[in-house]
Order: sequence, then structure tokens, then C-alpha cells
Amino acid sequence: MKLSQFYNLFKTQVPDSKIIPGTDCEIYSFKPVNVIDKYEDGLLYVSLMSYSGLSPDKLLRSGYCHLVSGDEKDFETLKSAEKNPETNIVFVSGYTLVQLFNIISEVFLRENRFTAQLNELHELANSGAGLQALTDKAQSILNCPVVVMDNSYRIMAISLGALAEDQHKLLSQQQMGNITEENLNRMKRDRVYEKIRQAPGRMTYEKAHDSDTWWVNMLITVHGIEVAEVGIEEVGRKLDDYDFRLIRFLQKMIAIEMQRNSYLHSDFGASHAILLRELIERRLVSEEIAARRARLLGWKDHPYYFLLTVYSGSRSESVSQRTYDIFVRRLLPLFPNCRWRVTDENLVLLIPRPNNSFVFFREQNSLKDLLRINNFIAILSNPITSLMDVQKAYNQTTAIYGLRGVVKDSCNLWFYIDYTLLHMADLLRASHDLEDFVHPYILDIYRYDRENETDYLPTLKEYLTNINNPGQCAANLHIHKNTLYYRINKISDVFGLDLSNGELRMRLQLSLELLKLNSFETGQ
Repeated sequence: MKLSQFYNLFKTQVPDSKIIPGTDCEIYSFKPVNVIDKYEDGLLYVSLMSYSGLSPDKLLRSGYCHLVSGDEKDFETLKSAEKNPETNIVFVSGYTLVQLFNIISEVFLRENRFTAQLNELHELANSGAGLQALTDKAQSILNCPVVVMDNSYRIMAISLGALAEDQHKLLSQQQMGNITEENLNRMKRDRVYEKIRQAPGRMTYEKAHDSDTWWVNMLITVHGIEVAEVGIEEVGRKLDDYDFRLIRFLQKMIAIEMQRNSYLHSDFGASHAILLRELIERRLVSEEIAARRARLLGWKDHPYYFLLTVYSGSRSESVSQRTYDIFVRRLLPLFPNCRWRVTDENLVLLIPRPNNSFVFFREQNSLKDLLRINNFIAILSNPITSLMDVQKAYNQTTAIYGLRGVVKDSCNLWFYIDYTLLHMADLLRASHDLEDFVHPYILDIYRYDRENETDYLPTLKEYLTNINNPGQCAANLHIHKNTLYYRINKISDVFGLDLSNGELRMRLQLSLELLKLNSFETGQ
């Protein structure tokens, strides 16, 4: 360590020590002057001014580092005499060599222990053990609770050790996975982030306003962007210079760890996106925690939410994060209160709504145009009332996208509600032959069409879909309305169908969905 650093540590135990500085140099060990054969670099030479083998002139002109004990008169003599500018002298009064050796040994021992601790942190960071392991190691060294949270107030790593007092509800925060609203309000009141940003090295050390506890708070930045905050609570003892040097090193190791592993995504700084990811992956354990996290981020309560997932319209081409980032900016005027993120190479938007009506979305022609122009497909979930159901809504959209080979929809905006039966059929075919559930009338019409080259089955399907709008039905089939009536009457006569029976129509329509999926699967 540097002699100046040694002196600062030595002075904490010998406050009345003084220094006559020369050129600051590295020292690695120490020895008494009376065993000197010749001076060596890197050593601190310890002696008494009364030692007969060392004159003041020899001491001053040596060009090395000395620690000497004498009286005040000796110090004034040394201070006023000419000396080699490379000579450093630390001077104390009234100490024996044994006392000095004990103090110096403690300083070097602490330095060696500190070096070993730095090596432990460095090796752990290089081992890929992860952020939690790094935090645990820091806690074991400092014997202080260490908390790492991102800028959405989510606990990324926390190590409490033997915490004597739960003064700041750290245990509760560990269980919830995010800080409490009480602590958030305290941080805002005390302007913690503002103070850290203005502090040298982005680190502060101050006492909490509402307790006697002292905290070290520091920001973790990557490429100049704030990605996390670390809080270290001083417990049981005062942190010393070595502790703060180690904390500075820990700050660097955490920044490196977050760059190397999966903590950083392009949307890491978007705390709303992090919460949405956790909702999609259902990482939050209760409605209470989900609601609290949302409130911390300023999300307002809404009676309903819809999930809109945007997919690439091409099976062979994936969409880059940057492309989605640009595209979502085009959607914000349509859904100004939405939250979004990119997950599984898809863009996911959580859209709050005052009601559960699909009319608003079906009328979004500008959304349909944007999707078509950019070759995207968007699928809208059913409405949900709880944030804990976000994963369910996301699964609805992915299920329909997985059936895109069956979905025959010229529009790029699809609604899960329109394909619920198709999803049910897809789940059913995993364990059963779908034809076992198809109404015999449908199978008869299907075979009749194949044998006679008629179009009765597509006509029946369209008729059941638009039973109250025969004009639209005929237009969709590209036939005259009279032709439609002829075919429906023919179907009723040939197969004995009573299409005025609502229950029968429901069964036939379900069978058509089953047959659609089965035909797709078999290639028929």
C-alpha cells in the first residue's frame, strides 16, 4: 500500500503522529533499523531516535521510509534539517518498539485481509455465480445487510445475515420481492436518488431521518445509464476506510455482473416493462404484491385490461427489438395509457379500458392499417380484471398465433373471443380423435360434398355465422341471395336438418370448428 494510505490508517490509532513527507511510495512490510544490512525498497524502517546506530543526518538522507519514536525536540530537529526529497518520516512520541510493532502489524494485517477480501469478490464475480452470490459475499465481509434493487423498486438481490432489528422491514421486502411503500416514501422524502446522483462516485453515507441507522447508498450505472441502486445498512459498528474501499469495489463488480448476465435488456431501464414481464411469467405471488408494485410505478387502477400481442406476419423472419421499439411509438396515440415490453420476440401491450367491450378495438382501423403495412399480426385477449391474470391473457394470444395456419382471417387484427372454440378443439385433439365429437350431420355433409363436388358445408358454415344477415352471407359466398336460400333448403331436405333449432345450430357450429382443425391436421 502507499505510505500515505498507511499513515492515514496508522493515525487512527496514534492520533498525535506526524509526518514529514517525501515522495509517496509503496510499502509491503516493515523491519527494525538495527537489523539493516542495507536499505531495500518497499519496506518501512522502524527505530527510536535514541538508537546510536542511526544519526538524524543518516535518517534524513536515506531516501527510504522511516517510522521513528522520539520526543518533540527530535521532531523539530528533523523538521528543520535538510533531507533527501525521497525520504518519508512518520514521527511519534513516547512509544516503544514493541508498541509500534503491534500497531504496525495490525495495520498490515488489516491491509492483507482487505486484499484477500477484494480477491474473493473478484473471483466470485468472474465465476459467474450471479448477483445474489456476490451480495451474500459482501454481506459476510461487511456483516451488514445489502440490498440491490432496480429502478422499478424490485429487489434483485438481498442478503440480511444476522439482522438484529427489522427497522426498515427488510425481511418483509425480501419476502415480497420489492421495497415497501413506506420505504419508497422515505426515499422520496429524503431525496435519496437526487443526493446519490450529485455525490462523488454516486455514493452517499448518511443517517436516516427517522432513525439512528446509517446507510450507504450507491448507484450502479452501465454505459452511463442508471440500472440499479445498492443500499447497505450499518449494523453493530462504524464502517471504516477499508469498508468504504471495499464498497467502492463492490459497486464496480455489480456493474460488471449486470452487464455480463441477463440482468440488462434493452428495456431494463423501463421499469414498467420489467413489471409486465413478471406478470406475464407470473413471478409475483399475490394480487396484493402485484397491485403494490403497480402503485409504486404510478399505474392507476382500471376495471378491465386487454392484452395485445404483436407477432411477425412472416414465419421465416423474426423482428428486431429496435423495430418493435419504433412500431410501439406509432401505437401510443391509440393506447396512451398502455404498458409494453418485448418478450419471446413479440411485442406485448397491456391496455387498460373502462369496460370489457370489444367495440373499441374492432373500430381501430388505423391499428389494422399499421399492422398490415408492417406485416404484423396482432391478437387481442379476452378482458381481465386482475393483474394476476396477465399470464392467462398472454397464453390466449400465443395459443391463437400457434393456430395461424388454420385461422382464415384477411384482417391482421385477431380476437381471441372469435377463436375460443378453435382453441378448445386444439386442446382436445391432444388426447382424442376430433371426429369422435363431430355431429354426424356435419360428417354426412362433408362426405356428400367430396363425392358430389358441392359446396354445402361452406354454405352451412357461412349461414350459421351470419344467420341474421343473409345478404352478407351471400356476398361472402359470392352467390346470389336466392342461391343461398336454395342451398339451405336443399341441405335441410337432404339431411333432415331443422336449422330453426338453436341448440342444433350450436352443435353444428362447434362441429365445424372441430372439423376445421382436424382437416388442417390431416391435410384433407
